[in-house]
Amino acid sequence: MASIWVAWKDLLIVIRDKHAFLTLIAMPLLLIAILGAAFGDMMDGDEDVTIKKFTLGVVNLDKGQLGKVLSEEVFMNELSDQIQVKYYQEEELYKKIKDHKLEVGIVIDEDFTASLMTGEQAQAKLITVPDSGIKATIVTTVIEQFAQTIPIKAMSENLAQPVQASPSSDESSQELLHETAIDSTTKPVSSFQYYAAAMGVMFLLMTVVQGVSTMILEKEHEVFKRLLVSNLTYLNYLTGKMIGLIVISLTQAFVIIIGTKVLFGVEWGNSISGIVVMTFAFVISACGLGVLAGSFIKTEKAFNAAGMLGTQIFAALGGSMAPLYIFPDWFVSAAKILPNGLALQTYLDLMSGATLSEIIPAVLGSVALGIFFFAIGLVRLSTERRGKYA
Repeated sequence: MASIWVAWKDLLIVIRDKHAFLTLIAMPLLLIAILGAAFGDMMDGDEDVTIKKFTLGVVNLDKGQLGKVLSEEVFMNELSDQIQVKYYQEEELYKKIKDHKLEVGIVIDEDFTASLMTGEQAQAKLITVPDSGIKATIVTTVIEQFAQTIPIKAMSENLAQPVQASPSSDESSQELLHETAIDSTTKPVSSFQYYAAAMGVMFLLMTVVQGVSTMILEKEHEVFKRLLVSNLTYLNYLTGKMIGLIVISLTQAFVIIIGTKVLFGVEWGNSISGIVVMTFAFVISACGLGVLAGSFIKTEKAFNAAGMLGTQIFAALGGSMAPLYIFPDWFVSAAKILPNGLALQTYLDLMSGATLSEIIPAVLGSVALGIFFFAIGLVRLSTERRGKYA
């Protein structure tokens, strides 16, 4: 009950503070509207229909000459103004496309020449990222023209769950081209989606800073000293603070999620359970970090200055200030060690079609971070109490 009393006290402070309401609710929605509209053109998923030069990855396994003719004479020479050809090993090509470092690639079968020459079934694989647009169409058309009289059937299949082609009723029909979309369930993320998640996690950190400020303020005044000599243990005190922060942060998070959905039509993904679970996990990690910071800093002014500066640094490193897509892969991976960076990337995965089972590692990582931070904060305050009142 003591922990619930501490949590209820903090909730009442926030409810009565109009400035806190504006910071928690109105400001995030306003910034999301401004940034989403401002960067809409830059992050728009719709591709311009103008044909621009693009790179085609080629894996030529053909033992004959036609594979070389197709890749070098046709794609590399005749279409040099539109296509740049790069050769890869098959595994390397799949990885490049899966990592979105390459949009289109083809794998020419080892019997490509022999099959075309003898009229038997010939195969090539067209591997693309989702929504590759006109690029895949260009490559398909070129191969179709190259094959001339050989019928072509393009089959789309998911790399993780290959789909077998159904047998054709026409015995003379032959499959030349198989198309594979890497992670075909992935959906492009719009500017409003990105900044809804980015501003959401940033303002949650700011909310934690404000919440922990009350804890620091109590440490500066007689309130905290009276608590120290009462029957309220540090575990009760920190647990109450943690519960209060979690309730406030969850309220803010779900208002942002629902508000952006209603006002701006932001799609947070098909996995509602994934969104809820990840939100709980991130709130726990952020609140644990806040409690940890609050246990070390002695004055409210120092904490507010350090907290706001730290929030901006975390937001910049975690992707809230600028889209993660402009940073190198190693930076994006490193950002996952930050609670907000991990949360933002997980929200983007959910928006792109990820399921609850796919984000379980991120959820467990966030919860583990929160518990770890909370434990350190508890040890820190317990040590401080023993030093003063031993």
